[in-house]
Amino acid sequence: MLIIFWQSSVCLYRKQRISQLLIKSSERFIPEISQSGFINRIIARWKSKVLLQKLNNMKFKTGDKVKFLNDHGGGVVSKIVTSNLVHVKIEDGFEIPTLTNELVLVQDTSMFGGHQSEVFSVPQQNRPAPMPEPAEVVFDERSSNLDVFKAKGEDKKGIYLAYVPQDQRWLLTGSLDIYLINYTDYDILFSMFLRKPNGAWEGVDYDAMKPNTKILLDTIDREEIEKWSYGVLQAMYHRDKSSKVLAPVNSTFSIKPAKLFRENSYHDSSFLNDKSFLFLINEVGIQPAVAESELDEKYDEEVVMKHAKPLQPEEVINKHKTSPREAVVDLHIGELTDDYSKMNNVDMLNFQLNYFVRCLESAIKGYLTKVTFIHGVGEGVLKTKMMDILKQYDNVQSRDASLKNFGYGATEVLIWHSSFA
Repeated sequence: MLIIFWQSSVCLYRKQRISQLLIKSSERFIPEISQSGFINRIIARWKSKVLLQKLNNMKFKTGDKVKFLNDHGGGVVSKIVTSNLVHVKIEDGFEIPTLTNELVLVQDTSMFGGHQSEVFSVPQQNRPAPMPEPAEVVFDERSSNLDVFKAKGEDKKGIYLAYVPQDQRWLLTGSLDIYLINYTDYDILFSMFLRKPNGAWEGVDYDAMKPNTKILLDTIDREEIEKWSYGVLQAMYHRDKSSKVLAPVNSTFSIKPAKLFRENSYHDSSFLNDKSFLFLINEVGIQPAVAESELDEKYDEEVVMKHAKPLQPEEVINKHKTSPREAVVDLHIGELTDDYSKMNNVDMLNFQLNYFVRCLESAIKGYLTKVTFIHGVGEGVLKTKMMDILKQYDNVQSRDASLKNFGYGATEVLIWHSSFA
């Protein structure tokens, strides 16, 4: 009974002590000119608050002795991963990730060989008060680095909201992962709000993000799209050294849920491996500054609420244009991707046909009149498949391209339009 009372007292002391330190830090907080110090203190207080909330809600603490419910033996909690997952260090020294609902807290150490640990052998009245370690500013473990694909073009630097289908083969079915993307060279501090059906606002997430990273905000079913159709993002840009201090971001976003049920709404980007529906929340290159390196502060400048719009990706045919209405596309696999060493013949053919269709659709949409596709001679499989696809279009006609300019391995596609843009 004495041991249980001592353990509860220590946990209560830790919570009270962290609360006192947070209040004391807040009272001593004095704004400085340095943006770095200001942001770091905000992040530290923010993370400490979250840490304290988690501490109050957690079932286990680091150092707790626990026993496995579904297995023999037990160990010591060595690390808190989430409120539902901890690392347990067993007698052999190995750390085992374990769900908290598969553990039970024990009050003695008989299961560890009958030897009580030092922490239980010291009388409570002689034990010095434990001092909590200072809260470390850490970025959320759920964030991950972006994959940058130069071959897919160059998207604008900024903050994006991305709706990514989990099943990339069938873009209109299955769950959607919703990411906040920091495609900038700045750390950002953000807060996300969504409008509820009754008109009230719900704060759904807030955190700090490193440059060129993404955070998974939510995973939803298609029936839940309405929930993420209207919201507000507030954010602050931070960099240790910069020629200017950017104004805070205040931006609304609004989408029509029907758009997420159209396959042509999902596009490739230069920073995601999967096709996604993208919103450019804020473009960092045009974000106004409140202070420049010449110290021309703009404290009286009003911060404007901006409205985000869906990203309009550049048409793929544009990089192949040879004139305003004509283009030449080389479909050799080495021209389309640098990484095809692990592709078999079927994979390469499908990749080429997919790019052919994308370019053709893009050319029709962009009112081009002629596109020359270089497919090579080979066994003629690619050309045969291309001809089958072209038969599905009423407004195109194909013929062999100029022998002088392209040799035998090219096809010229003529496109007819009722009117020009």
